[in-house]
Amino acid sequence: MMEEPTIELEEKKVVVAERKPPGDRWVPLSNNTVTLESLTDCLEFVYQKIAATKFYIDAREGLVYTVYTEEKVVEPEPEKRYSLYGEY
Repeated sequence: MMEEPTIELEEKKVVVAERKPPGDRWVPLSNNTVTLESLTDCLEFVYQKIAATKFYIDAREGLVYTVYTEEKVVEPEPEKRYSLYGEY
């Protein structure tokens, strides 16, 4: 009996902005000429540009990521069939 393929959800992160020291200033990677004065302004800018609503913020690295969910189809391993003599 064959098993059905399963679907797994995989999250992928894409960098969209980086912090520009000193302070809480952010530069979107899509437009390096713009410097935004707060993280809230940065998230709003990214939302207006690409309509992303899921974000991941790495405070240590000073990066803002958008999070995308991809569906991945996982095929089951084929069933082993044996010959009359017990061989594959």
